[in-house]
Amino acid sequence: MVIKLTLNREKKAGFSLFEACVVMLVVSIFLAVSATVIPKRNKPKAEAEGHGRFECYYRGNQLYQQMYQGTSSLGLQAVSECRFNPPIYAKYIVINVVGGGAGGTGGNGGEPGSFYSSFHTSARAAFVMVPGKGGSSGVDGTATSVYYEDDRGNPIVTADGGKSKRELRDARADDIKQCAITEGSSTSSSDVGGVTYTGTDIACGSIPLCEVIDNKIKVSYCFSASLYKSKLLDLQNDIILRSTDSWLRPPVLNENEATITYYDQGLIDEYNIDLAAYMQTYKNTPYYQTVKTSLATLYPTLFTMVLTFDLHRSNTVTPSLIMNYLEGMGITEGIAEYKPGQGGAPGGAGNNGAVLITW
Repeated sequence: MVIKLTLNREKKAGFSLFEACVVMLVVSIFLAVSATVIPKRNKPKAEAEGHGRFECYYRGNQLYQQMYQGTSSLGLQAVSECRFNPPIYAKYIVINVVGGGAGGTGGNGGEPGSFYSSFHTSARAAFVMVPGKGGSSGVDGTATSVYYEDDRGNPIVTADGGKSKRELRDARADDIKQCAITEGSSTSSSDVGGVTYTGTDIACGSIPLCEVIDNKIKVSYCFSASLYKSKLLDLQNDIILRSTDSWLRPPVLNENEATITYYDQGLIDEYNIDLAAYMQTYKNTPYYQTVKTSLATLYPTLFTMVLTFDLHRSNTVTPSLIMNYLEGMGITEGIAEYKPGQGGAPGGAGNNGAVLITW
């Protein structure tokens, strides 16, 4: 038997236009409802907590610590030392420290404590700290340091206390507020201690310059008629603490005007002459002054430099730099109320140091 199947090509199965529109309408409604539901996931607590700060400061003689989550305080605690365990979600940690301010003397206010800020991307242990104390009248402030709890011998960050009476011998290069330099001149000479010092006749066509860079004094000057060169001077090691015997003409420290006048002897240094050892040979002989004058002629001063310092001498209190930092962050309560690190007024005490940690 043969069965013959005939397809009816005129009759097709499928959705009508109306049915397709209904399906699309239902799908659209479902997607519209789902769009507001899908993003509503539960955020981890760590992500939601955000930024905060930790304060460690004195109120009177009592040390306190206080932690803020956002702008909300988690409570003020009286402690013998501050301890801060950084949140695990903190992406960065900034440790700000200020040393104790110095007490003022009879005529001058004390120097504020040094301010130092340190950036960290992680912490391997909890931090511990005891801020430095402010000095009483005429007494220096003490330093503030932050340590890891498991390594109290090596501070992570330290800020020195202020000096009660700053002297030029305590000065740092960043205390320099003005630097003036002039070349030597063969037409001028001076007599100091029986020794005649004659300047140079060097002019290479460039102006001598001096500036402070990375806590060093950079001097650019004419080394010869055709050579303009630069060198770095360390204020303490190369000028203030240098042995008296190693100078043909030692620097002059004027405490009243807070200036140091430096007479360069670059030629002696350039040729590696051990002046101290050389002069010791003649020191107790009648030839000492003659030899010194001869050397001053052979190795003349290439330039003279006058450094003027800001030694934080004032007739009132001197706020510490951390106050500018707190003001910039909009912090007016807690740590800010006690003006940490402030230098005392003349005859008055300085303020205690403090630590501010943000994340």
